[in-house]
Amino acid sequence: MKKEVKVLPNQSLADMIIAEYGSLEAGMAVAAANDIDISHVPVPGNYIVMPEVDTEKMDLGNAEYFRRNDVTIGTLSRPELALSIVLKPLMIVQPTESGDPHALGYYAFDLQSTADFVNINPLVTDYLSDNVLNYQTEERYIAGHSPEISGPTAISPMPATSIAYLLPWTVGLGYMQVWSDLTSPVVTPTFRDNQGNEAYYAPLTLLDNVDMAVVIDRLIGDIAIDVVSTSQWAITLRLTRSHTPIVLADFADHTMQWLGVAATGSPDPDDPGNPDKTILHLSAGTYTLGVKTSYVFPGGIPVFPSSAFTMVISVN
Repeated sequence: MKKEVKVLPNQSLADMIIAEYGSLEAGMAVAAANDIDISHVPVPGNYIVMPEVDTEKMDLGNAEYFRRNDVTIGTLSRPELALSIVLKPLMIVQPTESGDPHALGYYAFDLQSTADFVNINPLVTDYLSDNVLNYQTEERYIAGHSPEISGPTAISPMPATSIAYLLPWTVGLGYMQVWSDLTSPVVTPTFRDNQGNEAYYAPLTLLDNVDMAVVIDRLIGDIAIDVVSTSQWAITLRLTRSHTPIVLADFADHTMQWLGVAATGSPDPDDPGNPDKTILHLSAGTYTLGVKTSYVFPGGIPVFPSSAFTMVISVN
């Protein structure tokens, strides 16, 4: 009679077949009944269908012995789960010209990757959006003016991890804020690898108002990941978020928010009152996490543009 058998820890498919039939001769029938390969590694807690087979494919003496003596066969040895960072973009603004932007009428720079940009798998060729940026001087933004919007001067392939911009500018006196629209379906810039993993890096950048120079290249958060414990089936991670140094008082008042799977964590038992730490318990798989940072002008009004980033990790 056909029945379903629950997979126990450390059991291979062969272990389950021998325990049920006393012989491996029923192996192909089991594989066919479950639409799996005979080399399939079952997951503990799942169920495997054990079909009815001819007695010639069974060793009834072995099967009866295992049942009578409550013998569980578990020969499968699994390594402990490990963590790896699959995709984590890191970008900076690099001016490509010098001079007074008032006189030139524009800001010219490349948004380019740093040496810490991580992509384990090759990046696909085409970007997922037009990679537009928002920009506006600080005092005009505070006064309620809408941002200007500009796209790249040319589209380079995604694997180049460098995007050229020329932002037209003729008004305003304060520092120029440059940021990505986080409400856009695809945040500038978003990277995708050939395995379908996606992550973006969208800092708030401040450019000088008298020279083609960067005042603050990255107002954005970051995440440090520590492995607390690991086993064959689960891994426990401690995430700690932080922020790049803020040298301007206007942006010192900020709050950070967990994104992706990081938002599902629980307080760190060693530091339960610290909102910048969270504990994740994950099984094998691929996960996206990140941090969004909001900035408030001293006194509470107005809210400056936000920054955010995401990254992809693998647990296997």
